[in-house]
Amino acid sequence: MPSAPVPSTPRSRLALLGALSAAVGAVLLVVTVRQVGWTEIQRGVGAVGGWFLLVVALGGARFYARARSWILCSRQIGAPGLTSRAAFGAVLAGDAVGNLTPLGLLASEPTKVLLAKPTLATGPALTSVALDNGFYTVSVLVMIAAGAWALVRQVSLDATIRLVAEAVLASVLVAAVIGVWLATQRPAILSRLAQLTARVAGRQARSPEVLREVEARFYGVLAWPPAVLLAAAGWQAAFHLGAIVEVWVILLVLSGGTASFAQAFVLESAGRLITVLFKVIPFRMGVDEAGAAVVATALGIPASHGVALALVRKLRILVWNGVGLVVLARARR
Repeated sequence: MPSAPVPSTPRSRLALLGALSAAVGAVLLVVTVRQVGWTEIQRGVGAVGGWFLLVVALGGARFYARARSWILCSRQIGAPGLTSRAAFGAVLAGDAVGNLTPLGLLASEPTKVLLAKPTLATGPALTSVALDNGFYTVSVLVMIAAGAWALVRQVSLDATIRLVAEAVLASVLVAAVIGVWLATQRPAILSRLAQLTARVAGRQARSPEVLREVEARFYGVLAWPPAVLLAAAGWQAAFHLGAIVEVWVILLVLSGGTASFAQAFVLESAGRLITVLFKVIPFRMGVDEAGAAVVATALGIPASHGVALALVRKLRILVWNGVGLVVLARARR
């Protein structure tokens, strides 16, 4: 008598999704490297040399900016216990978990909440993380829109690339309209979504009052003092500025000093869009390299430089994600 099939669990389905995503990314990476040429890519990555230490330092400064933004949000809601060290470690661990799994923010942000427990209660931790992500989302939309606008203004731009850039601008405009609607109508999205999810799973929604508190705090951001809003925007701007400088440094090395800051800005904004769209692929393997090659070509930069840029930044991610995993392991002990 044949045995009954073993039902799949959410964890097994998640593992399968991660494996499939990684396989797709690996194939795309191999295809991109073959098209561009491994020798040129290898030469570009090797040319970075000691400048990689500066790239790593800039990456750490960006994580620190996100940590300070989170601390600002926690203090603004009356929870001053979060320290720079704890926030920085939690941000590193959250980024590592988000990159290793196809869940992205659904894995990284709960990790930050859990690691903040020694200094923050669950409610304030969840609220402050949500607020920080709200500021981050707005800054990302501004970054992507500005990069797409700069790309559209290129005179000799491929028709397909121009169409994609225009579609991105339209999407950001739609997102802005939705944001204005949310700010004025203040719908109870989180609590209703939690209830719906629990109903589908056949369970009772847990801690709905916590989610309602998050929503109330989130919609109350516009009533914050202007100086606090400016400081929050400043930390997010520092995060993106660090990324642009990182790209510029690598491009200057690869191009022999001829790359412009504007080119670095467009490449980083395109990379931010790729991060948003393809977070399901662990470490965005393959898509970062392919996207950088396409955008670099559109800007008149050799495709090999774009791929080398993406690979160097991937190495920087691995360095800091390694630190994040150490923080996570120590916290679990």
